[in-house]
Amino acid sequence: MQSLRMSEQKAKAQMMKQKSERNQEQVMSASWFGCLQTHVMRLLIFAVLASVAAMSIDGSAQIVSPEVMKISERFVCQCGCSEQLSVCAMLNCGSATPLRAEIAELLKQGKTEKEITSIFVAKYGKVILAAPTTQGFDLTAWTLPFVMFVLGLALIYYLIRLWARPRAVPAVESGSMAEVPQDYQQRIESELKNLDL
Repeated sequence: MQSLRMSEQKAKAQMMKQKSERNQEQVMSASWFGCLQTHVMRLLIFAVLASVAAMSIDGSAQIVSPEVMKISERFVCQCGCSEQLSVCAMLNCGSATPLRAEIAELLKQGKTEKEITSIFVAKYGKVILAAPTTQGFDLTAWTLPFVMFVLGLALIYYLIRLWARPRAVPAVESGSMAEVPQDYQQRIESELKNLDL
């Protein structure tokens, strides 16, 4: 009996030891994973800080005055991004940076917004404008969407009225057999007689 208890105690002790070893393995793997996460986060933070520092040292972080930004809203960047000149986000854009500098130079010379616009249109064509002018044929670009909207509403109104209108249905006389051919009339009458049997 005592030997049975001793063997049970040894078995329990063995199980407890195995459980403890498993817990230690889990803790070690969790701490290894946590350590890896910490190192990855540190590397990411370092990379972000290094890129910010490189931009500030490079001098490519250009500061643009609000007046230049306001005027550059009227123009499209010519780099191919199809963005307004004021929001072109390309770093060291080969189009936006010189155009903004040209706008700043023209502002320093005392040019007004309309004068700068006319200078840019003369130099680059109407392609540089972010929105069409309100003169001549360009006026259709402003009015056509509204005209098409009104025409669409008129078409919808017409179709609703057309579909909602009651249609005239030709009346059929219930007792008239004149429209049914003679062969069919005879066949109908014979089948009705056979039905009563």
